[in-house]
Amino acid sequence: MLKDLLNKLIRLAGHKLARYFLAVWCFFENIFFPFPSDAIVIPMSISKPKKWFETFMIASVAAFLGSIVAYAIGSFMFHKLGVLIFELSGIDDPKKFLSVFYKKSTMIAFVIILFVSGFTPLPFNLLAITSGFVGFNFFLFAATALFTRSSRYFLLTYLFSKYGPKIQRQIDKNFASFVMWVIGSFAIVIAGMYLFYIKFPQYFVA
Repeated sequence: MLKDLLNKLIRLAGHKLARYFLAVWCFFENIFFPFPSDAIVIPMSISKPKKWFETFMIASVAAFLGSIVAYAIGSFMFHKLGVLIFELSGIDDPKKFLSVFYKKSTMIAFVIILFVSGFTPLPFNLLAITSGFVGFNFFLFAATALFTRSSRYFLLTYLFSKYGPKIQRQIDKNFASFVMWVIGSFAIVIAGMYLFYIKFPQYFVA
């Protein structure tokens, strides 16, 4: 079923309105939408390999603008809108999530987590909102968001536009292995962040 869904996404990604759908998805993903935009970026890169740079630019700009909006929500509308986004993301008590970033000693850890989250499908929107709420340097946040988001989309669009058909054939042949690889990648990232927490707990003391 998942393999059929992937093939359907690739066909839909070839639609003339796909670019607008991509922009909307990437924008709102960085504010409140919980589903990674990889689900549309990868199929578009495979179905339109010659337009990979256009896909890259649309995704990067939309994601960056969404991140800025999320930062603004944290700065000016946290109690009215930010809390609601946290609750929709499954965090019932945002104060516990935010408390780790109140002290200056946590800024090193925060930058690392922000960078990792921006470069992966992890929920960057929550950290963007947190950045605004705790008054994290806006220019440093904007630079981190732009670099990590655009770098991620560049790799996805370029690699899948160039090797997409080969990758798709391999997925069709070894779909179970592909799923395990994706799950394993997420597990490695999460385990790495957890080990950092265990190794350097002083950065996470509220």
